[in-house]
Amino acid sequence: MKTCPHEAKDRLLLSGTKLRKALSEGSEVPENFSRPEVLSILREYYQGLSADEKVEVKLSGHSAK
Repeated sequence: MKTCPHEAKDRLLLSGTKLRKALSEGSEVPENFSRPEVLSILREYYQGLSADEKVEVKLSGHSAK
């Protein structure tokens, strides 16, 4: 935020916790969060986790908003 030349309305704020939750649940991630090829790799990783490896992500604090 200190170095971003864009106005607040043009910024996307997404916590890492919300991102992990969305990816682990197969939910949509805003396409402007990252390049499509990066999101593809992240989705493949999270979908490839076995039931034992999956972690429930609980939102709290600012992430819950």
